[in-house]
Amino acid sequence: MINKNILLAEDEPTISRLVRTYFEKDNYTVYTAVNGEEAIKIFKEVKIDLVCLDIMMPIMDGFEVTKIIRASSDVPIIIMTALQSEEDILKGYSLHIDDYITKPFNPKVLLAKVNNLMLRINKENTLKMEYKIGELSFDFINNEVSLNGKTLDLTKTEFKMLAFLAKNNNKVCSRDLLLDEVWGMDVYVDDRIVDAYIKKLRKIIAPKKYIKTVFGVGYRFNIDEE
Repeated sequence: MINKNILLAEDEPTISRLVRTYFEKDNYTVYTAVNGEEAIKIFKEVKIDLVCLDIMMPIMDGFEVTKIIRASSDVPIIIMTALQSEEDILKGYSLHIDDYITKPFNPKVLLAKVNNLMLRINKENTLKMEYKIGELSFDFINNEVSLNGKTLDLTKTEFKMLAFLAKNNNKVCSRDLLLDEVWGMDVYVDDRIVDAYIKKLRKIIAPKKYIKTVFGVGYRFNIDEE
């Protein structure tokens, strides 16, 4: 497993030491905090992959910490709490936590929850880096696309345009939209350049005729209307 960083915010020293020991044995790097303020400071300074968060902490409680984290990040959060009322549990989920565990708990169970969450996140990230449609396969790590297993010779701009069209399969993309998405909204480019790139892309992916012209508007990618 690739080493991951966990933020463990827990003000009870015995629990913190025990949980940290289990995490480190499973190859996680653990950053500990004893209050909410310290937890936020660590989160802002370190790339954290998952947060284990106590609710009843001094200075700033776990609910407030969760609000601050969620304002800027969708990092997985597991709440560790002695609060077992339905109201408290629902409050946690309303703040978009991913899971919770009630005290006292077995560290092995918490570790299992962490491993399951990390496995899910890793799979989701892998899917984001790959995309297949029709006979085209996109590799967003290396910015490459292949047709029937053969890598196509594309420039960076050609790759961005083809990938955007493909990810918006069956949606009409205007020339202005393609200009904004491929070149950026702050860059002025004549919209006729879009037509030139489309013409070249059609030649590159021939004999596939995935890119359709929507007259007077722009283009539409569709694998069902070859």
